[in-house]
Amino acid sequence: MNGKKRIFDSKGFISPPFLACPKCKKTDCFGVLLISGNGYTRRCRECWFSMSFKLPDLQKRVIYLDQFAISEMMKAVNDKLGKKHKIDTFYFTLFEKLELLTKAQLIVCPDSAFHRNESALYHYQSHKKMYEHLSHGITFYDPATIRRFQIEQRFQPYITREKYVFVGKPTSVLHGSINEWNDRFRISLNSAISDEEIDGICNSRQKAHQAISEVFERWKTEKTKTLNDWFTEEGLAYGRMVVKNYLDSIARLLSCRIGNLNLGVGEMMSITMGEENVLFASLGNYIHADNPGEELTQIASFLTSREMLEIPFVRISALLWAHLAHAAAHGGQKTPPNAGMVSDIDMISTLLPYSSAIFVDKQMFGILNTGTFTQEIKKYGTKVFSRTNEADFLSYLDEIKAQMGDNHLEKLNEVYGQNWATPYWEMYEK
Repeated sequence: MNGKKRIFDSKGFISPPFLACPKCKKTDCFGVLLISGNGYTRRCRECWFSMSFKLPDLQKRVIYLDQFAISEMMKAVNDKLGKKHKIDTFYFTLFEKLELLTKAQLIVCPDSAFHRNESALYHYQSHKKMYEHLSHGITFYDPATIRRFQIEQRFQPYITREKYVFVGKPTSVLHGSINEWNDRFRISLNSAISDEEIDGICNSRQKAHQAISEVFERWKTEKTKTLNDWFTEEGLAYGRMVVKNYLDSIARLLSCRIGNLNLGVGEMMSITMGEENVLFASLGNYIHADNPGEELTQIASFLTSREMLEIPFVRISALLWAHLAHAAAHGGQKTPPNAGMVSDIDMISTLLPYSSAIFVDKQMFGILNTGTFTQEIKKYGTKVFSRTNEADFLSYLDEIKAQMGDNHLEKLNEVYGQNWATPYWEMYEK
């Protein structure tokens, strides 16, 4: 500590706005100590008297922002990058409106694994600061977990022969409680991206681009296929791939056990904790089979059946891939989609059903606004926006703000002070 004595003053956690203390009667000392759930606590800086207060219940809308929007807002606010003058003024307005609505406790903009991975290659810490600022610590579960939840939700009525109804509650796929009032303090781990992780992301993107380029050439030759043909093919491919990968992993583990294959600890963990193995173990909880072989047969039969086509992420991803295949064979598209399209399809298919609205790039917006997709998206009640209809998105945000009642505004001023709505333009200065 260089010989210096540091003094920690717990009064620093008591924040304005300050009122007169009901107990000691001193003015400007009864401040906000803690905001949690649907209430908050005040404490006197002089006599330490505390009192808790109730806050209105919340029903926040979930708005998901594609990485490019996070990136543009980051560059607009971050003077240190020197790109402020190059950014479209739309992103300054977008940041201002989104930030106000998150502070008003009316929306939440969850971050995700997609944000993290796509931020890893360029100004990671700056991107992280932006998406965490708007998410307030609310994060979507990883895609594999969301897929597993959806499959389990379809598998249970498959076993019991009951009617299947998809229930897409955002709270079931989000870390954190979205309908709680935000505290003033947010804890963020200053985690770094290792070179190995960056290399892994780059290699994954390269392999994805190579794979999609190869299949694109095949699509161009399939002139007799219809959109529905590709939808069925792509939709059934996921379950078949899961079954194949699971059986391959079991074979590798057996080979290791009998001494024909040497696997390191990392490889063993990768196999046993892989998406396929976790999924089979989870689905096995719904089956009361007499032997493991019967259990395996039931799960494999389900994963390769047409019931899989009813699961939201399977339907949406299959429709997106089918659209690209149709464009290659019949739409005159000459070049294959880039590697980012693989990530976009993964993101849209897993997160759209749980979002009130999503903001995507123009290409994805164009695809999602074809007749086939508009009918599919209606099932989830999700509004889709992009720069194509940016005025509609800003109006949508204004409509949310307009629904804020006088009592809600009064509570915001009571808890956060009169200046709570001031944009945090200086967030990158420190």
